[in-house]
Amino acid sequence: MPKIFSDIEKDIQRNTLFEKGLQMIVERGYKNVTVDELVTLIGSSKGYFYRLFESKEEFFLQAISWQMTQNLEILTAARSNGASTDELSQLYKELFMQASTINYMDMFYIYSKVSEVQWKQFRDFEESHYIRVVKLLGKDPTICDPKVLSNLSAMIYLSYGMIQYAPYLFEEKNDAVLDILLATMHRYVTEH
Repeated sequence: MPKIFSDIEKDIQRNTLFEKGLQMIVERGYKNVTVDELVTLIGSSKGYFYRLFESKEEFFLQAISWQMTQNLEILTAARSNGASTDELSQLYKELFMQASTINYMDMFYIYSKVSEVQWKQFRDFEESHYIRVVKLLGKDPTICDPKVLSNLSAMIYLSYGMIQYAPYLFEEKNDAVLDILLATMHRYVTEH
């Protein structure tokens, strides 16, 4: 008989999957990580995984949303502790640099596999997340457009994750380009 987990246990397992599973996908590539490998992270079965998530793609989108929420909670705590807008913006940049990113080929693959409803739910979450980020940074979302911030973030993630698939890029300059893109995002937030 399968073990029945409490809601608290399910949350702990889900968070463990998000954190460790996302890292596994980043390190090895989305297609190179199986659901069987993901469930070993929590000592469970494939059936249990599918009770938590409709698909591996849904798991991934929820894991990215979880990561974004974790970062927002760190920013909110910093604001509560008196961080200035400039300090929050710098912290946002640091959190961004630490975030798990996947290569753009995997992201396009995931997009092709999820339903329109799943993608819309993810995009709606993303938009509301960036509205909260803009407000937390003390900006007006009608002036500092959260969708622009979201697009800038996506471009940074995708550019950082495409180096191995883009032989026309100079790999040794990727960090310098990333710094420029992050500075552009920082400038957009602080100047609007």
